[in-house]
Amino acid sequence: MGDLKRASELFEDRVDRNDYYDAASSELSKTTLLALIDEAERRPIFLLGDPGVGKTKMLHTLKQALREKGDTRTIVHLDEPFFDPLSFLQRLARECGLAEEGPMDDLKNRVVDHFRESEHLIMIDEAQLMNESSLEFLRILSDTKAFRFLLSMHKEEGEEILRKPHFKSRSHKVVQIGRLDAVEVGEYLSTTLLREGLGEISTMLDKGVVRRIHRYSEGNFRNVKRMAQVLFELMEHARSNGLKQYRKPNACLLDMAAIDLGLIDA
Repeated sequence: MGDLKRASELFEDRVDRNDYYDAASSELSKTTLLALIDEAERRPIFLLGDPGVGKTKMLHTLKQALREKGDTRTIVHLDEPFFDPLSFLQRLARECGLAEEGPMDDLKNRVVDHFRESEHLIMIDEAQLMNESSLEFLRILSDTKAFRFLLSMHKEEGEEILRKPHFKSRSHKVVQIGRLDAVEVGEYLSTTLLREGLGEISTMLDKGVVRRIHRYSEGNFRNVKRMAQVLFELMEHARSNGLKQYRKPNACLLDMAAIDLGLIDA
């Protein structure tokens, strides 16, 4: 496999890839979340950020950080929100070895009693998709003070949900993930490439290239990765077809990548 092909694959947008980047905003969010998770008071935590800034990656990073420090709490991670309260209760029961059968009220009481006495973290990704009845059920569970909920939401929709009666008048915490600045974009790209022994490619990303990637991506972590992936794919194509003028990053290649991704108009 050629170096450019390897470089392109490094920036594929995959949740299972360990590509967490400790940008200032991400590290602050991570540190704050870990501290909130350890607080005595069990109040819902809302992780907000624009689509693509790394909320899902942060949830996986938190799980890893807790494991690395020897935390033995039960972690329930829902990749998508629930819409059926009974199924949600059954999932919680299953995670802690409780019986799932019986009337819903009985099941709810068993689950509440168990989680009140145990250390845990219940993470729900894409929680902005929850309907009104699901939000109300989550509010009911939260009011028992038995659960540690971490809800990841798109910023705009999350702020709207927080203005609703479900949570507006109740104790909760909000943590936001911001965007990368131009320096952080350059550090992330070079660090990722150097870690895989691709120093020659890293040196091609001068300040002008990085600034253009930052401008087109607007510092959105996912779009930074997508820009890098498509850029290296285009360079690999150029090398394979003898197009010498496109063997290194330039404005034309970056424009083509941004157009391909829909970040700018053709």
